[in-house]
Amino acid sequence: MGLRASRPIPLLAVAACGAALACARADAAGPAVTVYSQNLAFVREVRTLTLGGSLDTLRLGDVPEAIDPTSITLAPAGGGRLVRLAYRFDLASGDRLLEAARGRRVEVVGRGDRATAGTLLAVDGAWLVVQGADGALHTLSRSAVEDVRLPGPGLGTSLRPTLEAVIEGARRGKVEVELSYLTGGLSWSAEHTLVRRGERAGVWSAAVTVENTSGRDFAEATLKLVAGSPSRAVPSSPRPMMMMIGEAKSSAPDLGEEAFSEYHLYTLRRPALLRDRESQRLSMIEPREIRLTPRYLYRGGDPRGVMSQLVVKNTSADGLGVPLPGGRVRIYEPDAGGTLQFTGETAIQHTPENETLTIDVGAAFDLAAERRQVSSRRISDREREWSAEIRLRNRKPGAVTVVVEENVPSDAEIVSRSHPFTRKDAQTVQFEVAVPAGAEATLSYTARTRS
Repeated sequence: MGLRASRPIPLLAVAACGAALACARADAAGPAVTVYSQNLAFVREVRTLTLGGSLDTLRLGDVPEAIDPTSITLAPAGGGRLVRLAYRFDLASGDRLLEAARGRRVEVVGRGDRATAGTLLAVDGAWLVVQGADGALHTLSRSAVEDVRLPGPGLGTSLRPTLEAVIEGARRGKVEVELSYLTGGLSWSAEHTLVRRGERAGVWSAAVTVENTSGRDFAEATLKLVAGSPSRAVPSSPRPMMMMIGEAKSSAPDLGEEAFSEYHLYTLRRPALLRDRESQRLSMIEPREIRLTPRYLYRGGDPRGVMSQLVVKNTSADGLGVPLPGGRVRIYEPDAGGTLQFTGETAIQHTPENETLTIDVGAAFDLAAERRQVSSRRISDREREWSAEIRLRNRKPGAVTVVVEENVPSDAEIVSRSHPFTRKDAQTVQFEVAVPAGAEATLSYTARTRS
């Protein structure tokens, strides 16, 4: 079904600039955009308005479709006072134009060029109801409609989201206003890369991916990224908020870092272009040599077997010593020919300086584990006892130590064991088992619970 206006429909949001309607333009310096990691950004920008009298109505276009209208502030300079601020989100669409034309004269053309003219009374997903000049009602199936000729001006819809403000008491001429708001549709995520160089060394670098689906471009923007999740209240309104592998060549990252409140703030060192429906990559941490500690973990009964891990101390002495934003870590390792191959990935949380990271790599191919419950018996009305055995086989050329985690509740007592243990938490104990190269080691223990 086509829609055709009998007269051109004006661009209400951006083109209607007359004596009573002032138009606003963004300042050439560009907006300041602070992006949080969870679909949220805070935008501040200066716009220049041309005001003509003591009471001016103006429209500001070029705002995001995902803007949070409850967060908008507009502060005019020169003594002006904001007396009204409205957010127009009745964007033009086929259905919206038909709804806006109810009660007005339309002409509906169906198959075979059969035309019906009259007043549009009702619109839904399947039917149009038109009242002819003689008072007769025509119900027209939308599936059979090929064209609807609508009245042009006055349909009251916008082509883009628009802010409409009324300012009084400002001086005549050009006046600057500061506009700020929260918007959805902007997110960033950290992408860390670890290239291993042997068992105990590697190169760490990090980049960020910034994604814009807000419905607006931001040109010449001052871009800041916040690592952390600020608390937000649940809105009471029923309307929902719309919301590479390679080593870096430069010695400095694109983003500078600083502590900010309870978060960490990363600032792009140059103006940014954030185009709508685009993601882009920026350097955060330049490649740096770090020390690694291999670790092998077997969680009793895990069908994947023994898992390979890497322990990284986030200290300057070990090569890092910088706040690491949460995100994905991809791990690469050279093969026998020196070509990098992907060996695993995992996610890390925000990690402060001087903390320790344990990175999951994947299943250790050359290590095997078997667990079996040797016995389980009730030794009295209030006591139960069980025994378990874990066999570990090492097919690597060197000896390894495997950390074995077993589910042993805090009210259980380990009455016998083959290896020392520590309690990791209320439900878990850990054993460290040395396994020589090409050999097998057996861990066994007996535990008893009382009720």
